Amino acid sequence: MQEEKRFNNTIWYRYRDYAFKVNILDSGNAVVWVNFKDYNIAFPMIIREFLYEMEEYNFNVMVNCDWNEHRGFEVKQEEVDLLIGEILNFCTENEPETMNLIEKYIDNEWYELS
Repeated sequence: MQEEKRFNNTIWYRYRDYAFKVNILDSGNAVVWVNFKDYNIAFPMIIREFLYEMEEYNFNVMVNCDWNEHRGFEVKQEEVDLLIGEILNFCTENEPETMNLIEKYIDNEWYELS
């Protein structure tokens, strides 16, 4: 995974067709938004029981919609790498191309600050 950009409390990463926007919150948590070919795949992941699978592993993941009402996944700051790994594993098993991709990030929105 390659870091693309860093500004204040936000870091952008890229890995193949995926991009991740990580925003560190004052609470000590972090929110991770997922970008697959310019689409937010969080909702399709939720429908395919991503949160349920994380709960099975005793991994507390919450949905956060604070940035432009896009769904992101909130975890403790120290769990960001684990979350991104779980997202990539889930996508390998569930093929995002087969998900209902309707929530597209518009233009340069992805690089806006959260």
